[in-house]
Amino acid sequence: MQRLNILQKRMSKKQKGSKNRAKARLAVSKLHEKISNQRVDFLHKTSSKIISENQAVAIESLNISDMLKNHCLAQSISDVSWNTFFNQLTYKAEWYGKTLLKIGQFEPSTKICNNCGFHNKELTLKDREWKCPECNITHDRDINASINIKKFALQNQNLIII
Repeated sequence: MQRLNILQKRMSKKQKGSKNRAKARLAVSKLHEKISNQRVDFLHKTSSKIISENQAVAIESLNISDMLKNHCLAQSISDVSWNTFFNQLTYKAEWYGKTLLKIGQFEPSTKICNNCGFHNKELTLKDREWKCPECNITHDRDINASINIKKFALQNQNLIII
């Protein structure tokens, strides 16, 4: 990112219509292409590794287009290309004959205690850890969600095999 900032700053100082500006614009576009290729390569390697190491993979189907409307999250979501990653997981699971389980986007995976089943309705997005008032276990939000996604995916009524 620092290199991109430097090249963009250099380009902005060149006179419009000059050959040096065209060269600077070409350098910026080459760097953008390199960054894009690195991201796509990372997604392919990660999705291939996940699919090849597991017989079944459980994911939560997210409404990414609506999540992009939140201006606080949009940049981060776009940068990591969730939609592309899910598409790659889907076709690679089919390609290698593995099972991809999806749970619904409205399942409260982060708000349910994976130990006793207590539903914490007061949990907000900024809360990264919370303590269950029923069983007194402290939960990390992401680890708790992954355990719950696995449980939801394995239940028959939520089973969607692709």
